[in-house]
Amino acid sequence: MEFKKHKFELKGLIYLSLLLIAGVSVSCDYEYELPEEGSIADKTHPSANFSASQSDADFLTFNFANLSNSATDYLWDFGNGDTSTELDPSYTFPDEGVYTVSLTVSDKLGVTSTFTSDILVEKPPVPAAITPFIGEAGFEDGSDACGDGQDGRDCWRLSGASIHQITSSDGRGDTQAAKYPESATNARQSYQAITVSPNTKYIFTAFYALKSDGDYIRVSIIDGQLSNYDEFESATLLAQEKGEIVEGKGNYNAIIIEFETGANGEISMLFDSNNTSDAYIDDVSVIPVIEEAAAEETGGE
Repeated sequence: MEFKKHKFELKGLIYLSLLLIAGVSVSCDYEYELPEEGSIADKTHPSANFSASQSDADFLTFNFANLSNSATDYLWDFGNGDTSTELDPSYTFPDEGVYTVSLTVSDKLGVTSTFTSDILVEKPPVPAAITPFIGEAGFEDGSDACGDGQDGRDCWRLSGASIHQITSSDGRGDTQAAKYPESATNARQSYQAITVSPNTKYIFTAFYALKSDGDYIRVSIIDGQLSNYDEFESATLLAQEKGEIVEGKGNYNAIIIEFETGANGEISMLFDSNNTSDAYIDDVSVIPVIEEAAAEETGGE
């Protein structure tokens, strides 16, 4: 009897094997549901979040950084009917204003999350242009921190150049001034490096006096800064002009130059003369030009 039982079980196994070989499917009662890619079912739900930054090139354009977690699909609404399904979109708004931007994220199980933020779109204010510091602009002694503070010429020295002389009472208002004396062998130069705003218009002003006909004071505005006077010959100039009005010692005229700075904002000034006779220069200033458009934005101030 025991032998027959084993024989029956053996026949059953053989029969099942034949069914499998013949391609007959055998149904089982087990079901498996695997989560879709990008989601963790019942553990981590999607969470929407983003940040926005204004473009330097165009104030209407914003770059959006998607900071969402556990999400596979994204829908951006930029608050004016425009949408995007990109991960990290850039969007150019049509005009200035406040736009309510929302990001709705979801995973493959259909779980969603929405994050909303108000984006202020406005033209950034134009930063005030630098008014450069000029050491000893009036060529006095000891009032500015140049060198040891005792010789005002320390603010105007350049390696390889011969510094100007100082006249104690022939400046504007009976003050000191820079003097370029008559000389056939020892020309004098004054040099100072300054920092300004890049790509900005400025006005240079100085006052000069000439003693004799044929003399002049020359002003050179240099793009960049020199370490030695030998570099002046090949330097790139932003402007260069001569003052040639002769009215005698103590009688000053203005030399005014409008120029635009270069890309790096590092410039310098160099003054010299043709040394025909004594020449003088005093009260140097460099100030930014206030453009009409900028003045309108600030109420004409």
